[in-house]
Amino acid sequence: MRTALCNALFSVFDHRICCGRIPEWTAHVGQPWDTYDVAPWNLYNAIWRIQHWIRSGVDAER
Repeated sequence: MRTALCNALFSVFDHRICCGRIPEWTAHVGQPWDTYDVAPWNLYNAIWRIQHWIRSGVDAER
């Protein structure tokens, strides 16, 4: 199920969904920016986690 969802997101949004640049201003939204283990609910870290989750769930053939 996860692979199908990740593949669908990748096919709709292409590399922007998994490898796109995260804007710098997102580091200033939510908790003060720090590494993921210190500030997991900072917007930058949340976007990074989503990108990582999608990247790790996409088929290798893509």
